[in-house]
Amino acid sequence: MTNLLFKDLMAYLNQKYPAAYAEEWDKVGLHFGDPEQVIKKAMVALDMRPQVVEEAIDEKVDTLILHHPPIFKAIDRFDGSNPQIKMYQKAIQAGINVFAMHTNYDAAPGGMNDILAQALRLEEIQPLVELEEGQVAIGRVGNLPQALTRHELFAYVKQVFKRSALTVVEKVPHATYQKVAIVGGAGASFMDQVEKVQADVFITGDISFHTGHDLYEKAFMTIDAGHYIEHLFIDVEVARIKEDVARKGWNLEVIASTVSTDPFTYE
Repeated sequence: MTNLLFKDLMAYLNQKYPAAYAEEWDKVGLHFGDPEQVIKKAMVALDMRPQVVEEAIDEKVDTLILHHPPIFKAIDRFDGSNPQIKMYQKAIQAGINVFAMHTNYDAAPGGMNDILAQALRLEEIQPLVELEEGQVAIGRVGNLPQALTRHELFAYVKQVFKRSALTVVEKVPHATYQKVAIVGGAGASFMDQVEKVQADVFITGDISFHTGHDLYEKAFMTIDAGHYIEHLFIDVEVARIKEDVARKGWNLEVIASTVSTDPFTYE
């Protein structure tokens, strides 16, 4: 078995999901840690939250692989009374490396939006946005194996993404729905592209009240299934990394976070 440095793991992940694919505003890559540290145990999680850090400490994890970057803006004061700062402090004190793959993972072939589209068993999956050769983009569009009625569609989306409730925006219901556009996370800015591909339904998350008004005037249904549908990233990426670790002979244990970081409950 070959010992692995944190920088080796980062190089491996950057090769699969290049940082160049990330949006300009995004903060992908290393957030905490020493690239020269030998790593033994990694945990894949959607977010870095206090309960995730506690789980990592309990599991004696030295590296967190995240989808959502934990630091988006500069920290003015490292005040330990702030829960967010205290979380950072605990991770640093425990020697936990943190690496994030966000919009680069969303856009990459096989990344977040392909995972979501495949979970829905969409067929003839294509990028939502027309691309020039060699480019990548966020969002996918494809067809359900068969057309579904409105309530069949709701039941199916809830089952696939393990949701107990959905927020729906639709002015004129369709008889059936088959062509689906999907953008993980907050994807309402893609509504014009969804309209262009003539999708029957658009699945995304984090739709605001006023954006909902804009979507209401579109010919397609919009389902806000929540940002947390991206939790599918965890099990998929654990399986992929484990396979490559075994093939490369690396001395690295990889586990999945079992903590829910969804802040919402539905009563």
